[in-house]
Amino acid sequence: MYSWFKQSPARKQDLIDVIDDFNCIMEKSMLYFTNTRWVLLGKVITRILTLWEPLHECFLTFLPDNQKVQIRNNERYDRIKLTLTSYVIKIRLHFILFLCETIFDRFLTLFQQEAPLIHLLHYELSSLYRMILLKFLAHDYVGDKAGGDLLDIDFKLNEKQLNNKHIRIGEGSRKVLTHLTQKERDTFFEDVKKIYHATTEYFKKNLPLKNSFLRDVQILHPSFKSTQYSDELERIARAVPGLLTDREIDCLQGDSGSECITYHRIDYYWNTILGITTADGRPKYPTLGKLIKNILIIPHGKADIERGFSINENMVPQNRSLLSDTSINGLRSTYDGVKFTGNGSSHKALYESRTEILKEEEELLIKQSDLQRELNQTTSIITDGSKRLQLALKNKNSLDIDRATILIDGGDTKSKTIIEQLSKITEELIKIQKKRKDTFGQQQQKRQKTTTDSSININ
Repeated sequence: MYSWFKQSPARKQDLIDVIDDFNCIMEKSMLYFTNTRWVLLGKVITRILTLWEPLHECFLTFLPDNQKVQIRNNERYDRIKLTLTSYVIKIRLHFILFLCETIFDRFLTLFQQEAPLIHLLHYELSSLYRMILLKFLAHDYVGDKAGGDLLDIDFKLNEKQLNNKHIRIGEGSRKVLTHLTQKERDTFFEDVKKIYHATTEYFKKNLPLKNSFLRDVQILHPSFKSTQYSDELERIARAVPGLLTDREIDCLQGDSGSECITYHRIDYYWNTILGITTADGRPKYPTLGKLIKNILIIPHGKADIERGFSINENMVPQNRSLLSDTSINGLRSTYDGVKFTGNGSSHKALYESRTEILKEEEELLIKQSDLQRELNQTTSIITDGSKRLQLALKNKNSLDIDRATILIDGGDTKSKTIIEQLSKITEELIKIQKKRKDTFGQQQQKRQKTTTDSSININ
C-alpha cells in the first residue's frame, strides 16, 4: 500500500483529496515500516487503521470511477482491494497493534536510551516474558513467578490455556469479531494462540532469565538492594575476570555504598556515592568504584551503536570523504565534548554562558524588586509611627509614645538592613551587566570578523 503512493505525487494528491472529504485534520500520508526498526511497527499499523475508511473509499470507489484503465489487470491494486475488503486482515492488524502497544513498544523504547540500563535488563526481560504468558495463560498458573522460574512454566498445557472469551486480543480486535463468520473466528483464535506460543517459545529459548550475572547486577539500582548485597557484589566481581584481585574482592564486604541520596539516573547515583570520601580525603569505596564503573559500561542493546553510526555518517558526507581517521576522531571528540557541556545537546553549549548570565541577572532583578517593595512598606511603617508619635506627644499619652517609638525604631532597623541588601545586589548587578556587555561584545566582534573574512574571500 505504501508503494502504491510512493512514486506517484498524483496518487498522493488523490488520497489527500479523499481524506479531506472525511476529516481535514487527519494525517494524510502513509508510513513505511522497516524490519530493523520494530518500534515503528505500531505507528505504521495505527496510521493504516486511522486511514482505513479513506483508503477504502479511495481504492474501492474513487479509483474505479476515475482511473479504470490504470487499475485494470493491476495485481498490486487487486491485492490492496482484497486487503481493504477483508475483516480478517483488519482484525489481524488490530491484534498486532495490541501486542505492540501493550507489550513491545515500552520495552523497545526504554532500551533505546543512552543511560546505563544493564541493571534493569533482567527485571524488564522478566516482566516482558511474564506479560506475554498472562495474555493466554490462567493467572493462577503463572502466579507470582518471576525471573528464571517463569521459564519452568509449561505454557502448552491445554487446561491452563485461556478460552476464546478470555484470551487477550485487545478491544479493537473484539469489536471487529462481530463481522467475522464462525469459521473465520475459529481460525483467528487459532492463529492468535500460535502467535503467542511461537513468541513464548522464542523467548524461552533466548531470554537470559536464569543468568546469575544479570540477576545480581540488579542490586546496582538503589531500590533492588537486598540483605545479601555484599554476596551479590562478590559474585559480580568474580564474573568479570581480571577486573579485581582476590584481595579487592574480599574488601567488597565492607563497601556497601548504602548512603541514601535523591535518585536521578543510575550513573548519577553511583557517581555521587563513589564521590564520598573519608576524613583524610581518600575515596570511601575505591574497590566498589572500580567494579561499578566497569559494569555500567556494559551495553544493554544496540541503540547507542546505531546512534553513533548515524552521527559519524552526518560528520563525513560525500564532500568530506577524504578526511583522515585523526580528523574524524577529532570531529567526533569535539561533538561529544560540546554535547556534554551543553547538557545533552550540541546546540546549547554555544549559548550556555549568555543564558546563564541573563538568568542570573533576572534573578537579581527579581530580588531587587522584592527588596524595594519591602523598603517601601518599611517606609510606610516609619511614616505611620511618626504620625502616631506626634499625636501621642500632643495628647501627652506616654503609652502611645512608647508604642510609636518602638514602631519607628523597628522600621529604622529593618530599613537599614534592606538598604544594605539592596546595595549589595546593586553591586552584583553592575558586575553582571558588565560581564554581559563584555560577552555580547566579544560575540559581536566574532560575527564582524567572520563577516569581514567572508567579504575578503568573496573579493
